[in-house]
Amino acid sequence: MLDGLRGVLRGLLGDRVQACFTVVGDTPRAVVCGLLLAAFAQALLAGLGYWGAGVKAPAFWGAAIAVVALIPFGAPLVWGSIGVWLLLQGQVGAGLGLLLWGALAISWIDKLVRPLIISGVAKIPFLLVLYGILGGLAAFGLIGLFVGPVILAILLALWREWTANNAGKNVCPAP
Repeated sequence: MLDGLRGVLRGLLGDRVQACFTVVGDTPRAVVCGLLLAAFAQALLAGLGYWGAGVKAPAFWGAAIAVVALIPFGAPLVWGSIGVWLLLQGQVGAGLGLLLWGALAISWIDKLVRPLIISGVAKIPFLLVLYGILGGLAAFGLIGLFVGPVILAILLALWREWTANNAGKNVCPAP
C-alpha cells in the first residue's frame, strides 16, 4: 500500500516526493525526542525547586513531573499544586518561591527546549516549529502536537525543493 501511495505521489510531485517521505519520517521522531528531553529537563528543574523549597521526596515529585510533562501543559498541575499546598501549610516563602520557580524556570523549558530540539533534529527553523506545535494543538488537539510540525515540515520541504528547482528561472513571467 505504501509503495502504491509513493507511486501516485511520485506521479503528482515527481522526485520531490522523496523529500516529503523523509520529512514525514523524521519530524515525528524529532517531536518524540523533544517531548522526552523537555520532560527530563523539567523534572530536573522541578526536583531542584522541590529540594530548595524543602518538599519531602523531591526526587519522587521530580519523577512525577517527568511523567506528567509528557502531556502539554501538564507539569504546572504538579508544581502548582505543591506550591499552593505549601502556601496553605503556612510556608509562604517556600510556596511563593516554588510557584515563581515553576512559572519562570520549569514552564519555560517546555516552550523553549522542545521546539529547539525539534528544529535541530528536523532541520526546521525554531519559530516555524513553535508555530507548528501551537497551531497543531489549537487545530487538532493533542494529536496536533505531532500533526502541526509534520504539516509545516512537509510544506517547508516542498518549498525548498521548488525554490531549488526554480532558482534563476522566471517563474512569474511578465504579461
